Amino acid sequence: MLLLLSACSWEQDVVDTASPVSEEITATGNAASLPPDEGEADVQGPEEIFDTDFTIKTLMNDMIQTNAIELWQAVRYVVTEDGVAEDVAPETDADWERLRISAITLIEAGNALMLPGRMMDMTPVGADYPDFQYRPEEIQAMLENDPDTWRYYIQAMQFSTKATLEAIEKHDLLGLIDLGARINNSCQGCHAEFWYRRN
Repeated sequence: MLLLLSACSWEQDVVDTASPVSEEITATGNAASLPPDEGEADVQGPEEIFDTDFTIKTLMNDMIQTNAIELWQAVRYVVTEDGVAEDVAPETDADWERLRISAITLIEAGNALMLPGRMMDMTPVGADYPDFQYRPEEIQAMLENDPDTWRYYIQAMQFSTKATLEAIEKHDLLGLIDLGARINNSCQGCHAEFWYRRN
C-alpha cells in the first residue's frame, strides 16, 4: 500500500512533457513567458505599462536638476581676496559612491523623460509668467511636434553622463570636471530649444 501511494504521489509531481505548457517551460526555462490566462488584460503599449503621472517639470526639478547639481558641484573652488576660501572635491569612497548614484539616477531620469505619455505640468500660470519663457502648453505642443529633437538632447545628456560615470568609477577628478561641463552643454541646448523663447 505504501509503495502504491508513493508511486501515485510521484506521478502527480511529474510534468506531462507532451503538453504545450511543458514544452513552453522546457524551451524557456521558466513559466514567465507563458501566455496570459483567458480574460487577462492584454497590454498594448508602454502607455499602459508605465506610470507617467509625474510631469516633465517634476522630473526636471526633482531628479534631473538635483542630481546634475550634485555632479557639477562635486569639485568647486571659491576664491576671495584672502585666498581660497573653499576647496571641495570627492575624497572618500562614500563621496565617490554618492556621485555614482547621482550619475545613474540622471541617466535613468532621461529614460523616464522619454516615456510615451509623459506630460508637461499644465497647471495654469499667472500673468507674471516670464515673457522670455515658453508657456507649458507651448512646450507640450513643441514636444509633440518634434519628439526627435527632444530625444536627441536627452540622449546627449545621457551619453555625457555615462562618460562621467566612467570617470567617477576611476576616481578621475579631471575627467569629472570636464565631463560635467558637457552634461551642462546638452542641458542648455535643450533649454534653448524648448524653454527659452526665441522670438
